[in-house]
Amino acid sequence: MKTLTPMDVHSLFNRALTCIINILIIYIILILVLGLGKILLPIRFLLTGGEVNLDLSHAITDILSFLVMIELFRSFIEYFKTQRIRLHTMIDPAIIFIVRELIIKLYTHDPLLNTTLIGFSILLLCMGIIRSLAIVFSPKENVS
Repeated sequence: MKTLTPMDVHSLFNRALTCIINILIIYIILILVLGLGKILLPIRFLLTGGEVNLDLSHAITDILSFLVMIELFRSFIEYFKTQRIRLHTMIDPAIIFIVRELIIKLYTHDPLLNTTLIGFSILLLCMGIIRSLAIVFSPKENVS
């Protein structure tokens, strides 16, 4: 009976990890396609001449949520490719999510308190500074 060497175990782990990542990428693509289908479904009613009852605020919310999802999945794919978490790619979806929330509040004409606007401003400023610093002080790539 052959014993497994650490190199064999490492190789097995890498192959299993590659397989799992490929399955996750297919799953992400499926979710994005289904999300796009959900957003585009109301167009069917326009084309078939059915009752047009499009709620534009709901459509805008769906589109903005889809953009956040795309950015988040892009961050996951970046992690899968580089095998490390890059701070600036994780902050991008957070910034987009904050801007999404602000746009939705402004579009739906929800009353915004000064404290809410100041909070959004400070949060966006801090995220922008952190993202900029993460790019400036990022570790150098290992070119092998």
